[in-house]
Amino acid sequence: MTSLCLPARIGGEQAARHFSRPRLRNLFGLLVRPAHVASPSDPTTRIPPFVERLWMSAYAVCLHAVSNQGDRQVWTSVEGISGEFTLLDCVDDLVPGIPDDNWFPPDFDEERAAELARKGLLKYVMAQRGQLNKPVVDAVVETRLYHFPIWVYYFRRQGRFLDIKVLDARTGKSAGAKMRVAVLNAFVAAKRSGQSIPAPSSRAGEGRT
Repeated sequence: MTSLCLPARIGGEQAARHFSRPRLRNLFGLLVRPAHVASPSDPTTRIPPFVERLWMSAYAVCLHAVSNQGDRQVWTSVEGISGEFTLLDCVDDLVPGIPDDNWFPPDFDEERAAELARKGLLKYVMAQRGQLNKPVVDAVVETRLYHFPIWVYYFRRQGRFLDIKVLDARTGKSAGAKMRVAVLNAFVAAKRSGQSIPAPSSRAGEGRT
């Protein structure tokens, strides 16, 4: 199966500004240190707070659905670590290639992805109101493995505990708690398999926020 990528639209400096911007929680900037963008060739740039781009895996699954109103094909996405389901409206933006930064392989195969896509679409359809003749998924048309970019922000919480936040590198929106958990699980899986994903420096600002 050919690997595809969803191109990033948000650059590192923009991501760093997003996480460092003044807000109520950091007393409008008084309690936050500016984040910098990590450089793969310079370990000193991996001292929190910093941001780096990672590529998460996902499956684009095209499902065939039938109803009294006719047949249709629906593109869905299943995140490759957590199995999180979403509708996919940017399948035409996928381009062939291998990510140029750190990337994570999926934690399950395309057969499992198709199963999760079916269940996810069924749950989505059943949650819609006002549809008497809801479509029924009867086949998987196509499955494509792809990688999508995120920016991960590493920082010290309470001056001691290393924590992360995640930004969607395509939309510029916060990725949410589920994606944060998926990233952490991806790190655990990478470490277990021996995959080389750099970790934040142990010299990271102890005792500072």
